[in-house]
Amino acid sequence: MIFPAPIFLYLLPLAGLPIVFHLILKQKKRTVVFSTLMFFHRTDPKLNSHRKIRQWLLLLMRILLIAFILLALSRPEFASSLGLGGKISLVAIVDNSASMSEGSKYDTDKSKLEFAREGARKLILALESESKAAVVLSVDETAVPVGDSLTSDTELLLDSLDKIRPTAATGNAVNALTRAFELLRAGTTGGGAVHVFSDMQQGEWGRDLAQVKAGESPITIYFHKVEAAKRDGANVAIAAVQFSEEKVLPKHPYTIGLVVQNNSDTVANVRVNSIDNQDQKHTENVVVEQGRAVTVEVETTPDEAGYHWIKAWIEGDGFSADNEAGVGIFCEETATVLFGGVPEEFGVLPVALSPTGQGQFTGMVVKFSTAEQLSGAAAREKPILIVTTWAGMQSALAEAAWLKEYVENGGNLLVVPSIRPGRMAMSGQFANWLGASIKAREVNARGVGLEVLTEKNNFWNRIQEATGKSKLESVSAYVFHPLALSGEFNPLLGIDFQKVVIAQRKMSKGNIFVSGTAFTSRWNTLPSSGLLVMIAQRMAVAGFSSGQEGAISLVAGERPRGIRAQGGEVEILSLVGDSMDWKGKEQEIPAFPRTGVYLVTAGDKKYCISVRASDKEGLEQFVEGSEVPALGQIENKILPFDEAADFEQYHQGQARSVELFLPLLLLATLALLAEGWLGAPRLSRAGQDKIKGAETASGASENYKGRLWSLFNRLSRQVRNIITSDTAADRRVG
Repeated sequence: MIFPAPIFLYLLPLAGLPIVFHLILKQKKRTVVFSTLMFFHRTDPKLNSHRKIRQWLLLLMRILLIAFILLALSRPEFASSLGLGGKISLVAIVDNSASMSEGSKYDTDKSKLEFAREGARKLILALESESKAAVVLSVDETAVPVGDSLTSDTELLLDSLDKIRPTAATGNAVNALTRAFELLRAGTTGGGAVHVFSDMQQGEWGRDLAQVKAGESPITIYFHKVEAAKRDGANVAIAAVQFSEEKVLPKHPYTIGLVVQNNSDTVANVRVNSIDNQDQKHTENVVVEQGRAVTVEVETTPDEAGYHWIKAWIEGDGFSADNEAGVGIFCEETATVLFGGVPEEFGVLPVALSPTGQGQFTGMVVKFSTAEQLSGAAAREKPILIVTTWAGMQSALAEAAWLKEYVENGGNLLVVPSIRPGRMAMSGQFANWLGASIKAREVNARGVGLEVLTEKNNFWNRIQEATGKSKLESVSAYVFHPLALSGEFNPLLGIDFQKVVIAQRKMSKGNIFVSGTAFTSRWNTLPSSGLLVMIAQRMAVAGFSSGQEGAISLVAGERPRGIRAQGGEVEILSLVGDSMDWKGKEQEIPAFPRTGVYLVTAGDKKYCISVRASDKEGLEQFVEGSEVPALGQIENKILPFDEAADFEQYHQGQARSVELFLPLLLLATLALLAEGWLGAPRLSRAGQDKIKGAETASGASENYKGRLWSLFNRLSRQVRNIITSDTAADRRVG
């Protein structure tokens, strides 16, 4: 029994009011002196007993009248599975995951999702007018209006089905079933049936479903399995997107890696395409062995600061729903490179970083400060690279804790010898956190060749990609300081591993670069080789970018985490991919069902969300058999999808609910009629012979009670009229 308006149940004690009135108005026996007994000689001896019975029946009818009215107002509904009429409850779960976009074996021109929608439509149309239902998706989507409760509005349910589109996500079976069970338990029957229209992919319905609890509710799950067509060709998916750990600046190329995975048992020959917001296109043919993965690099060069996007997709495989990825990047404003010293100390290094000094060609602006004032200048300019000398590190920056903190927070530090007379650094001790020092200077008039010491290094890989050469040109050094390095350093360039000239160390989010040779033609041939420009600019853009703090990578179907609006509103706009224009609270942020790049504004913060397709959807693994083993004790059946199926057969034996409002209202009316009949004045045979105007004391009391209850009768009629008008209004709405 369910009471949709339980507040009236708390008023049931009011049904005892007639008893209270009866006790209050009850006449006590008293002695009255009469001059004669002639009035009582002709009184019917049964009159007193009849009056008492009538009074008790009146009392009972009045109690029942109030009780029936209050029970009717509570709108009780009785659940039963006897099939004696009433309405049933059901939920249709439509699998809108990426695998459902594939063609079906019934008709290769129609997708599995189209058949699933048609099946759900027939199921809803087969319902009786009083039954209630709901539509639930395996992948949440804001564009589909899914209600918070069961409804008998067939048009609303059919409209929801018409708006279901394929997604690029993997369905969440646990969430879908849990939601369906909650809807059924909250319904009037307390249970019902769940109909699932899906291809029963193993990754969704074969995993652990122990979190789904039916409890004591009578719930049955029917799986209508939609079979897939036979697939031709291998399946290749974008399994991951790799972002370079470097800053993105205007005019600087930025490379991302697309991990392409072959999920089939045959060799795949596919084409990887990409296009960015500046219409830069890239196409590469790739051969991927069965069960293997390769990384395809895609390069983009932002022209200006701001948010940029790349759309990548695969062509030529047997399943297309897992072939797309959206990649979003943030290009920073023109960056500053801060030198701790005067220009004469650094040779051609400032020009290599910024030919004009204003950032027109490299996106970097060069500024200078004394070593003593470097801390304040760094706080103002927020540079991406600080360049100082070994002499400066021995003097003004020997105990510079702020410089260490700067590197740990994502900044880059380069320490070089000074070429200014009188500023030569002496070998010795430097700050412990630096982890490096220089040895005694060596001079070779003819020059000694410098070699790349670790070729398989991300630093050199990026330079080779930029130059397009697999081998770097040879460089000679005339003057250099061999470096004394800690174990954290990675040697980059040197005569050999005993005489390292340039090295790199990763420190938290930033990098430390140390050089034992100055960047001038008197010390080496780097300036004349053109390699200096590549080395210097790679040092500047390496490391963590502040714009990456708001970068979030998701697989379709996931919700972003870590977005904080501080009580404000969150706004989502689509940069590329699935159209989305959403506003709401941070706890209501929806999942992203399709690929694309989305800009999220939360208060004064912005986030760039990159969404790729789920690489699990191309797997041809499905649940077989007549039941889903993962559901345990929950009653379920797997049935082959049948276009001509009669869905009314599934409604037999289901729990039904019957509204008791009208029966209770009828009982209240009968109680009112009985009360009126019992309360009507009656004259016995003895009473007919009484003297006119004579009235006993008990009769006077009865008349007084009748006048009191007449007021209650009028009140009950008004309540009945109100209830009747509400019922008529409900029928008009229905």
